[in-house]
Amino acid sequence: MRAHLGVIFLILGLHHSYGLLVKNLKDDTDELVAVTVLYRDGARSPSKSFPNDPYYDLSYFPMGFGQLTQYGRTQQYELGQWLRSRYSTFLSEDYHVDDIYVRSTDTDRTLMSALANLAGLYPPKGDQLWNKDILWQPISVHTLPTNEDQVLYMERPCPKFNRLYDEVTKNHFFQSMNEEFADFYEQLSNLTGWNITDVSYIYQLHQVLDIYANYDKSYLPSWASNLDQAKLDYLAGLSFISWTFTDELKRLGDGPFFDNLFSGFDKVLDETQQAPNFLMLSGHEGTIGSVLNGMGLFDYKVPDFASTLIWEVKKSSEGEHYVNMFYKRHGTEVVDQLKLFECDYNCKYETFKSILNPITVDLATWDKECAETD
Repeated sequence: MRAHLGVIFLILGLHHSYGLLVKNLKDDTDELVAVTVLYRDGARSPSKSFPNDPYYDLSYFPMGFGQLTQYGRTQQYELGQWLRSRYSTFLSEDYHVDDIYVRSTDTDRTLMSALANLAGLYPPKGDQLWNKDILWQPISVHTLPTNEDQVLYMERPCPKFNRLYDEVTKNHFFQSMNEEFADFYEQLSNLTGWNITDVSYIYQLHQVLDIYANYDKSYLPSWASNLDQAKLDYLAGLSFISWTFTDELKRLGDGPFFDNLFSGFDKVLDETQQAPNFLMLSGHEGTIGSVLNGMGLFDYKVPDFASTLIWEVKKSSEGEHYVNMFYKRHGTEVVDQLKLFECDYNCKYETFKSILNPITVDLATWDKECAETD
């Protein structure tokens, strides 16, 4: 098993060297023309937990299960302030409906995250200050029912995706992983009360422990500090990539997201159209993990609360458009620059689109492909 893990971590190390951990680069001579940000919700209460958890009770979580905590509100408010600082010369300090479009999944914590973020991004001033006792202003956040939203929630019904995912989880790789980590599964089963048989349980456990570490460390079980954290982190990350493990799953899982991303940029770059040049997307850790893995950039680390992916499109002095990506993990001011393996930094916009074209699909086509039975 150690040899197997060694190969895995070697692969991850090579992955990092090509795609991640390059500090933010700026070219102040070029014009920033469009921005899209995708962030995870702020810290929240658990939506589920293991049977042996004595703290999974509403008496310990008065805000309810799966809800944004006070700390989560603060995280998003501070992220909004950070975005204001980063884009102070791009976004007007006064809110205007034509400047920004905000979309969220239809869950309480992501909707509240968007509202808290906007409070930090657009504190009212001047004639937008409608109540001197409330330094806040209402800004629209758009959403769709979860069973219709494949852009952010990514669980719109798709029979073909379900079939392909079931095949993947039963393939040799995942079955060998289950066999290889069977002792770890048994250890965790005894501790949690779950009958752990695959990586999905590991992700759920990882989430609960992360939530408690952010909410109240006294809720963490005494055995948590003795767990093999490397195994726990790796298997939780493996759970993420299982949903986009193959190119077909990436297309069905991520395709509408990238179509939405490029459609928004295309409208901004088309001088005959008027469109907001700042798109804000409030999603989940699964949204970020899926998008990262779709681009071949997931590093097997579950995205932190309020983690943020950024796409910036700039126009050079020669009139050429290019795109750069950045990843801000919560708790650090360092912004890592990401790049597709096939494209340098300052990647030409059309090249960037063409690289991701095989997994980009509009929703109408997606619906047709999902209905296919073979």
